[in-house]
Amino acid sequence: MTFRAFLDECVTIDLELGADGQVRTLGAIRGDRELRTPEDLSSRDALRRLDEFARGARFVVGHNIVAHDRRFIEMHGVAAELLRLPLIDTLYLAPLAFPQRPYHKLLKDYKLGSEQSDPVEDCRIALGLLGECWEVLRQREHERRGLVSVYRTCFDDSDAEGGTSVRRLGGTAAFLGALGARVLPGERQLRGFAHYASGRACLGALARELPTLLAEPPARPGAAYALAWLSVAGTESVLSRWVHYEFPQASRLLQAIRTVDCGDSACAYCRKHHDPAAKLRQYFGHPGFRAKPAATDGGSLQERIVVRGIARRPLLAILPTGGGKSLCYQLPAILANEQTGALTIVISPLQALMKDQVENLNGRVGAQLAAALNSLLTLPNRHDVLEGVRSGRFALLYVSPEQLRNRSFEIALRQREIAAWVFDEAHCIAKWGHDFRPDYLYAARFIREFSARKNVELAPVACFTATARVDVREEIVAHFAEQLGQEIEVIAADRVDRTNLRYSVEEVAEPQKVSRIGELLEVSLGPTGGKLHGVAIVYARSRRRTEQLAAALGGRGWSVEYFHAGLDAPDKKRVQDGFVAGEIPLIVATNAFGMGIDKEDVRLVVHADVPASIESYLQEAGRAGRDGDLADCILLFAKGDLEKQFDLEAENRITKRDIAQILSAIRKSRRRDAGEIVMSPGEILRVPDTEVSFEEDDRSAATKVKTAVAWLERARFVLRDENRTN
Repeated sequence: MTFRAFLDECVTIDLELGADGQVRTLGAIRGDRELRTPEDLSSRDALRRLDEFARGARFVVGHNIVAHDRRFIEMHGVAAELLRLPLIDTLYLAPLAFPQRPYHKLLKDYKLGSEQSDPVEDCRIALGLLGECWEVLRQREHERRGLVSVYRTCFDDSDAEGGTSVRRLGGTAAFLGALGARVLPGERQLRGFAHYASGRACLGALARELPTLLAEPPARPGAAYALAWLSVAGTESVLSRWVHYEFPQASRLLQAIRTVDCGDSACAYCRKHHDPAAKLRQYFGHPGFRAKPAATDGGSLQERIVVRGIARRPLLAILPTGGGKSLCYQLPAILANEQTGALTIVISPLQALMKDQVENLNGRVGAQLAAALNSLLTLPNRHDVLEGVRSGRFALLYVSPEQLRNRSFEIALRQREIAAWVFDEAHCIAKWGHDFRPDYLYAARFIREFSARKNVELAPVACFTATARVDVREEIVAHFAEQLGQEIEVIAADRVDRTNLRYSVEEVAEPQKVSRIGELLEVSLGPTGGKLHGVAIVYARSRRRTEQLAAALGGRGWSVEYFHAGLDAPDKKRVQDGFVAGEIPLIVATNAFGMGIDKEDVRLVVHADVPASIESYLQEAGRAGRDGDLADCILLFAKGDLEKQFDLEAENRITKRDIAQILSAIRKSRRRDAGEIVMSPGEILRVPDTEVSFEEDDRSAATKVKTAVAWLERARFVLRDENRTN
């Protein structure tokens, strides 16, 4: 049969509903005739005209007519003739013909701006899509004879009980039948499916899972969509969100046949795709996993973490700086994307860290598998990243915790299956979540509510850090147990020795610190003006202090830059790139610099001031000697340094009275019967009679307000949701 001959038996329809839920206008095409009802016609009269127009047709064609148009017509019970006809929904056909496209909306090029839809024009577009499906599936059947018959058998519902499903699936089966596809008997259907899945799935798992799925007529199309997607698996493509929602059996089948190692040495798919060491060589070029640090049984701790990540088990991994921590979640993320198109979300604390991680990973694997989403992106770049998320371009997406409150991020994420939620530098959950970055504590709630809205199981949480006290570990484990019900397994080496690092503390009077730093630099790197042996980092307690020390060291002939959170984004990028490239040998920085920076030849780390904690010191000093060669970590200590650190800590605190005043300001701003309040931190502070212990122009004022709101949320006085920005 030709496509033209098939269309002669069809009527194509489109309903446009108004804000009141009634038909505003409807359109239909049958052969060379068109129907467009006037907007002043009642819904019942419009549907009666449509029923008369369709009389004599054998099929009804449209886009999304199963879920939209048919249900509306049934609700009114008017178009009796139309309701008896099988439906051919292009939304059902598109994932079979175009599995590489994750979503299938009609492209209405005729619309300009806010112009309303034209139902007749939409019918023409639907017919155009139907014609594309016809040609693609006809060609596919020519190239892979019998494939479309496998599809048709999945949509055959002749053995279904009752008469409702025929209107849902029968039209799709008839369309495939018009292409010459036949309904296959049970055994031939199983053999055909296995033939086309060979090399792309575990055939043992397929033999177990498929018969049960094919025995349920309403669920059978999920098998067809899974088989269609297998043809593009491993490319920049994901299973359509619509298929995930309407036929979750497709996702479950793909999980069963592609993500679990059957253990059979004869299974070609599992031997190729479930060998972590082989995948390590393929993507990263490493001959094997790191032997050190070792696990408790003497094996590779890195390999143990990777294996648990591939199995999608919740974990907290503690590896020393330079221990290959990033690979422990990057390799499982790449494999999850390769197997089912799933996306791994990496929640990372610093924008500089994200950029470094993304560039290093993409450079290593030779493909754009990762992207970052943060406030440094321009609007066009942000749009490109979000579009890449939707279309399946990325295996990993690095985000700052604040992005979880961004609606555009959440909307893009709906298109994807989530493989895991990774928390890089996980100690920040406890260290920063309470005060500096309260959005860390919002992350678990976002994960829980996002999964509930998508009606999917919670993806596992994987936490990674180089250092965490016992109480911090316990807090992280308890947090995710309470919020997500996940039992986090802690994986750490028995002991972590960085024998190449030489630690020392020197008491040096404040006026002599600059000259002493200069001496240390000459010993470790060599004299100024000569060829330097590596690079160095000097840590200071405040932004102003970094600028002062950098100026003083620059005056002594050192090529030096300073780095802190107050720098503009271009300056941050310039300094970081110059340091990583070796063009800037010396950085004076606050603790905002260095976390996750992959720079191996740091020969010296100097703390010009007392750090905030032992953990901070170990984290910052641990950036030295990542190449395994000797490096020095020196803390310069002067009388009065502890008092200065205590003063700095006090500046960042908020009082109970501050929190009470901010709650009062929020309550005053609530309009009568308003269910929500939209305010910025500055607007909260400007509410009349709001008296707090800090000024609005305090550089940390916004952080203090957000911290207060976070404490109020924990006490259940308020509930903070996503940000609303214009």
